[in-house]
Amino acid sequence: MKKLEETVNVSAEGKSRLTISYDYIIVGAGSAGCVLARRLSESTEANILILEAGEGADDLDRIKNPLRWLENIGSAQDYLYQYQPTPVINNRIIYAPRGKLLGGSGSINAMVWARGNKHDYDDWEKAGNQGWDYGSVLPLFKKIEDWDTGANALHGAGGPIHVARPANLHQIDAAVIRAAGTYGLPYMDDSNIAEPLGAGPMSMNIDKGTRSSPFTGYLKPVMHAENLTILTGARVIKLIIDNEKCTGLAFIKDGEVVNVQALKETILCAGAIESPRILMLSGIGDADELKKTGIETKVNLPGVGKNFQDHPLVSVTYQFLKPLGELTYNLGGINLYWKSNPELKKADLMLIPIQYPILTAEISERYPVPENAFSVFVTLVDVKSRGYIRMTGASPDSPLEIQPNLMQDPDDFEALVKGIEFCMDLAEEPELNAILKSWVAPDRRLDRSEIRHFLRDACSTYFHPAGTCSMGKGGDAVVNDRLKVYGVEGLTIADASVMPRIPTANTNAPTLMIAEFAAEVLLGIR
Repeated sequence: MKKLEETVNVSAEGKSRLTISYDYIIVGAGSAGCVLARRLSESTEANILILEAGEGADDLDRIKNPLRWLENIGSAQDYLYQYQPTPVINNRIIYAPRGKLLGGSGSINAMVWARGNKHDYDDWEKAGNQGWDYGSVLPLFKKIEDWDTGANALHGAGGPIHVARPANLHQIDAAVIRAAGTYGLPYMDDSNIAEPLGAGPMSMNIDKGTRSSPFTGYLKPVMHAENLTILTGARVIKLIIDNEKCTGLAFIKDGEVVNVQALKETILCAGAIESPRILMLSGIGDADELKKTGIETKVNLPGVGKNFQDHPLVSVTYQFLKPLGELTYNLGGINLYWKSNPELKKADLMLIPIQYPILTAEISERYPVPENAFSVFVTLVDVKSRGYIRMTGASPDSPLEIQPNLMQDPDDFEALVKGIEFCMDLAEEPELNAILKSWVAPDRRLDRSEIRHFLRDACSTYFHPAGTCSMGKGGDAVVNDRLKVYGVEGLTIADASVMPRIPTANTNAPTLMIAEFAAEVLLGIR
């Protein structure tokens, strides 16, 4: 067999001293992979290889500039997956961006720094996942952070990711906070308190006007570490499973297939869509489903690709009374958490005003968008609907069937209906109504029946796929609470796919926390 350095043209980010085996192989240099590469390389003398299908792109202004994050959608750095249609969303195809570059989705997302609710993690532990309760994971969140005002009981300082709140709010954000107050909601100075409820400044991973990403914070500082090799443009197509042990993997680089051996552990950090794909291509998954696609079963794990979750989102759009003025931060500035039912133990809806009109194609055809329009994202963050990912063939190039079943559970649908209704209520509060020139989409107050009709065409995704290699015990669990894959020695998964239930927040901060947890397990700290 050729030596690896003779087979592969190493990217600028990589090194020329590639070998045929490594102690640790990390699949994916996205948010989680950057964490693992940093922690393992700085804490051990082990040799580490990290493989990324995309390339480095941190020099692009639209990657660095928080105001330009929307331009990353559909770019060369975006996988732009397609979600399958269902009758609930009028059989529309919904596009789901995912990052294909160093830093992954953490390099193209909206930089909203949100952890979720303490009950999210307490429920993970109650489901049998020891060490995942809020009290246990809070130190990991703090370890990640460089909080703008210094360390305190809830936040850390000096960590790889700088987190800040806006110094000055846009007029829209200030008006929404005032309207929420007159509506009866509390003000939150920190949206990452244990049980967020109400409205207040958004925490954002932005440092002096520049994205603070997992790549810049974790991976970039150790890129030249002697024990770390970074290879971009390398697409993993199969894990090598021998007698229920993962001994390495195969990847494609510049058209060549290369096998590499993992002496200690292979760590999947490819995300909630690619991690289950790689498992299934390797013969790890539901035996019946694998047989249909012609893939030989190595380990029968029926839960691979199941338990798919995402946050459904709908935009309600208004026209500002005067010019919007200079755009600020990440086009947002505040979070608003609200309960669709006051009896709920945690907020199930999150609203974010955006200084830009964002509508689905179907809604934009129905409602003309004037100048100075802006949208309010209404997102269901506590979802009951579950979907799946399936292979359609045995080839790595076979398209995936990605079916999130957005709003398939009637409770999800009705909760979003209430969320839209609540957004309209806020717009009628004097504090917010005073700055509005008109309603845009919808262009008037809708009744419940009309809201349901609007929702079917307006629903999109908040870009938070999760849960497809779920952590747990029994049933459809894929990994245990140490993130080890059941039935396969030497294989760990550390990304959003292991979330048993998606947190009630954006998923980037929780994904980094999961990776910090995995690093401590691999290093023998926990």
